[in-house]
Amino acid sequence: MAFVIKALGSGTYMLTGTKDLYVVPVPKSALVTSVRLANESTANSATVNLYLIPSTGGTARIADKDYVIAVGAMLLMEDIVTLGQGDKIQMQVVGTSPTVGYIVNGVERD
Repeated sequence: MAFVIKALGSGTYMLTGTKDLYVVPVPKSALVTSVRLANESTANSATVNLYLIPSTGGTARIADKDYVIAVGAMLLMEDIVTLGQGDKIQMQVVGTSPTVGYIVNGVERD
């Protein structure tokens, strides 16, 4: 059973609503070591919420509620989160014209 070290998910989200940042593929498990969210807007702050969504249902908040990321600023969450297959890290964005870049780092295990 090998560990694969990599960026587990990355991209830019330009809408309000929810976005799955990383979903653990079958039959793997994962350790998420960090989540970085960067406000790429030049005019508006972004309000975000980060959740762990277990495959069995429910939610668990993994960052401060309604965290406001100022223009050009970043939120760095470095608490290690363990995930099983089908579990996911999800971001919720609220606000006006948000543009949030994200990267989820960690390891996967077969």
